[in-house]
Amino acid sequence: MLSVIEIMGGHKMLEYRIVLTEQDYIRFNQYHITHSANGKKAILLLRLLMPIISLCALLIFVVADADPTLILIEAIVLGLLSIFFIFYGKKMLLKSVAKNISKLKKDGKLPFNQESTITFDETHILEKTDLNESKISYQIIEKIAETENAIYIYFSAMQAYIIPNTVFESNEHRKEFLDFMHTKVHSK
Repeated sequence: MLSVIEIMGGHKMLEYRIVLTEQDYIRFNQYHITHSANGKKAILLLRLLMPIISLCALLIFVVADADPTLILIEAIVLGLLSIFFIFYGKKMLLKSVAKNISKLKKDGKLPFNQESTITFDETHILEKTDLNESKISYQIIEKIAETENAIYIYFSAMQAYIIPNTVFESNEHRKEFLDFMHTKVHSK
């Protein structure tokens, strides 16, 4: 939920109590993989890996002068596998991300804080959890990404504050928050 706190001099401070779910974290990681340069490279590599391996295997059989029927059967099987990887490689990668995070949760090793309070004041973002407190300047914000489920405020190439849309009372409050953030980030 949102708290707007007025500070002396008419400045406002926004405070949100964040409760992240496993699904929020999975969505963030899937967003990151599909939108970051390294993630896009990983998806492309996954899609191209099987066709490249298939071509290499076919070349080996041709060079080894294998039976033409065997080469044809291998070409059909490897061709079908390659097509599968080209079209479903991304889905497989995203599914493996979800599976790995679920496994971490099952092992009790969640890589995120499920509950926190994040305060946005005039100069900094302050995150408080039961275990720690961190403060960053708006100057190090690298990117603000919007999705249909959340807003991601990147403060490094791979780290971001996850602000689920459920913390906003309405779309208007979400827009006000984004306007506030854009004035802070673009006023560097």
